[in-house]
Amino acid sequence: MNKTILSAILGLSLTVSSAFAASPMQVTATDGNLSYTALYTESSWMAIAVPVADLGGTVPSDLTLSAGDLDAGTTITLDGVTRQGDLVLLHVTVSRADTGRAINQTATIALNSGGQTLTTVSIPVLGAASADE
Repeated sequence: MNKTILSAILGLSLTVSSAFAASPMQVTATDGNLSYTALYTESSWMAIAVPVADLGGTVPSDLTLSAGDLDAGTTITLDGVTRQGDLVLLHVTVSRADTGRAINQTATIALNSGGQTLTTVSIPVLGAASADE
């Protein structure tokens, strides 16, 4: 009976550990000086700050990103990459096709190099609805 309980507990702990390990790391945005908890739509002045260690300790020259979990027409485009100490700053442009609707979603962003995903991060994406359409 004790083996059964121990097996159940071990199985549950492995499942919980796996679920947390698979979750994307939450990151912040920056303008180079200040830190933000979200990316704002219609912006090209923000950067996503990711620890260099999460990319394997170096900044690959062919680093790309692919953003998911956003409404159709909302995009995050990588404009450039710089290193600031132990962080990689991914300079991005955030845009959306429909500015008449507000957006408040969390983007899941895969950082890729050499055909492999190095890490996956998440960050909220916010934008107010515009009545000027």
